[in-house]
Amino acid sequence: MMTEHYEKYGELFQVDQEHFDEFYSLLKDTRLLKSDFFLKQGDKCRYLGFIKKGTIRCFYINDQGREINFGFYFENEFFTDYESILCDTVSNMNIQALENCEILLLSKEHLQALYQKEAYWQKFGR
Repeated sequence: MMTEHYEKYGELFQVDQEHFDEFYSLLKDTRLLKSDFFLKQGDKCRYLGFIKKGTIRCFYINDQGREINFGFYFENEFFTDYESILCDTVSNMNIQALENCEILLLSKEHLQALYQKEAYWQKFGR
């Protein structure tokens, strides 16, 4: 059992201890360097992200070519383009690291597999 990870993230992920190991085993630990993009406008979002360390911004480019900030995400927060990942559409958003970031990723495929597995995960998704 991943007790150390559960003590650190279980409450933040809002996952009970019984389901934590299954969830955590699907996460991919990765890094984004400052200015790297998690997602670019026009691409489909494929991951749900969780920030272990760092800051990320979400923005779009308006018709005049200006960047309009839509949201900021900080340590211990989830981020993604929910519309793109849930509806399988191209994103209107850019998601970019404002500093070097350590993140955990859950693929869309793994997320959907959890939803299919049991009602617990459907509730988690909502």
